[in-house]
Amino acid sequence: MTRISFSAALILSSCISIPASFADNDRPLFSMTMSESGAPKSNNEGGITRSSATESRVLPIWGDEARARGYDLPEPFGASYGYMNMRQDIVVDKIGFSSDKPLGQALLSKISVETGHTREKNESHMLKLDTWVFPFMNMYGVYGKTKGTSKTNITGIYLAGSPDPMWENLPFVLDFEGKTYGGGVTFAGGYNQFFGTLDFNYTRTSLDILDGEISAFVITPRVGYEFIFEPLISGQGNTKVQIWTGAMYQDITQRFKGDVSKLSLPEELDFFMKDPSFIGNVKFDVEQHLAHKWNNTVGARVELTRNFNVLTEIGFNNRNSFFISGEFRF
Repeated sequence: MTRISFSAALILSSCISIPASFADNDRPLFSMTMSESGAPKSNNEGGITRSSATESRVLPIWGDEARARGYDLPEPFGASYGYMNMRQDIVVDKIGFSSDKPLGQALLSKISVETGHTREKNESHMLKLDTWVFPFMNMYGVYGKTKGTSKTNITGIYLAGSPDPMWENLPFVLDFEGKTYGGGVTFAGGYNQFFGTLDFNYTRTSLDILDGEISAFVITPRVGYEFIFEPLISGQGNTKVQIWTGAMYQDITQRFKGDVSKLSLPEELDFFMKDPSFIGNVKFDVEQHLAHKWNNTVGARVELTRNFNVLTEIGFNNRNSFFISGEFRF
C-alpha cells in the first residue's frame, strides 16, 4: 500500500457520488423503449398493436417512414423517476494539504497517511425527461439528488522521517450529499425481437464537502430480447417484457479539493486539523481512481401499456448496484 496524505477517505466518498448518477448511477438513467423491427404485431382484437402507426407526429424524425415499413414505434416523449443504490471500491493515490499559515503549511507538508480498504455506498433519486429524435436515437436530461457514505481504515499517519506512526488504525466514516444534473443519448436498434442499445451520458455533481463539481462520463452497451403478450388493458397495446444483459463503464473526476473544516474527522485528528489558531485554515487536495471502471449488468423492463412501463437493473462484478424506475410516455 502506498503512503499517502491524511484525507484518504474523503476522496473516496466524493468520487462515487456521481455514478449514480450517478449515474447507473446513479447511474445514468435510460429508457429501454425502442423501435421494433419486423412486421406489425397483432393483438387479441384482430388488429395490429395500438401504436402511432396511424398518427403523424413531429417526432421522431423519419417516424412516418418507419411506421410505413411496419415498425411499432414508442410514444416520442417520456418522463420517469428512478432510484439507484450503488456500492464500489475506491483507490486513493495521493492526498495533499495546504494552509493559509506558514507554520501550518510547514507541518502539513511533512504528513503522510497509509489507508486500508475503502468502500463507498450511495443512493440517488433522479428525474429524467427524454424524447426520441429519430426512431433509433433518444436524447434525455436528468436532475436529482445523491447522498452517501464512505468508510475506510487509516492504518497509519506518519511524520516525515519517522518510522512510527503518530496515529494508527483509525476508522474514518464520511457522509456526503449533493445535486446531479446532465444528459445523454441512447442509440437503439433491433431485428425481429432481438435488440441492442448503446447509451452515453455526462453528468456533473456538486457535493457539500467539496469545492467545485465532479464530472462523470458513462457508457452502457446492452443486448436483449423482447417477449410480446396479449394486452392487459383493451386498446392499450400488447404487453411487452424486455430482458437484457450488458456492461457499464464509468470515467469520473479523479481530483477533489475542499475545506477540511467540512469533514467529520476521527476524534484524534479533529482538534489538530481544525484549530485555525494553530495550523490555520486547512484545504485538502486528493487524487484517486475507481478500483474498477467496468461492471456487468442484467435487467428487465415491463411495458404495461404504451404509456407506462417499469424498469429494473442490477449491477455486479466489481461494482454492485440496484436501479428501478417508473416511466410515462406520451
